[in-house]
Amino acid sequence: MKYILGFVLVFSIGLFAEEDEYRYEPQGNAAEYYIGQFNRGKDLDDLTKWYGKFADWAEDKGVYDDMTIGILTPYFHSDLSSTDVVWVNNFPTQSAQYAALNAWMTQGGSQLLKSLPVTNNRQMSTFQWVVSTPNDPEEGDMMMAVYSDCKFDEGYNGRQVYDLYMDFAVYAQSQGDTVGRKMIFPGSGYDGDADFVRLLYTSSIDAMGVNRELFWDKLQDSEAAQNLEGFSCSNPREYVGLSMRG
Repeated sequence: MKYILGFVLVFSIGLFAEEDEYRYEPQGNAAEYYIGQFNRGKDLDDLTKWYGKFADWAEDKGVYDDMTIGILTPYFHSDLSSTDVVWVNNFPTQSAQYAALNAWMTQGGSQLLKSLPVTNNRQMSTFQWVVSTPNDPEEGDMMMAVYSDCKFDEGYNGRQVYDLYMDFAVYAQSQGDTVGRKMIFPGSGYDGDADFVRLLYTSSIDAMGVNRELFWDKLQDSEAAQNLEGFSCSNPREYVGLSMRG
């Protein structure tokens, strides 16, 4: 998949220019992606049970209070044999991310890891710009998430694209859109060639279908959609997800 999520950190010269050139200040967060395959005889049920062990261990650590966790399994994907599951940790800041990593490494995480029913073959650290957020999930809902590899067009940088994407998202939400959107800039753990990875996600499975119909019916021919330029995306991969810690 150039492994499943296909990430790269390519902050080209000029990605961050002077603040007063742009309309929006990106709201960001850090995220970790643990990508692997189930051990022999293990499955998603075993991993969700293991999450209970992790939650009990993390409860009194303090550094995990603002972390969210999602567990993703590939559904519409060009290579279903490459990966069984993706565990995603989201943190409000990189400081929070590494404080949690410090607790994991020094307060017993290695012992807990011995019972993990998954063998990870890739672990990636990323920073993400939030463009829009979905509705809050209902209890028992499963999310959908689509990742695509994106390249900037010549003459465009990340902040320019973020502004255009924000304009589109604001208009889309005014028309009833409930899609969460992120621009993901990966760091360690990736060897691909995308400039960023676009994430589109919804808080329930059926919401993805509703929002796709909304796009074709109301958004695709709008001025906001026509102005959404400066990048192109390819290789979409779609996952079903469980929100374990909101």
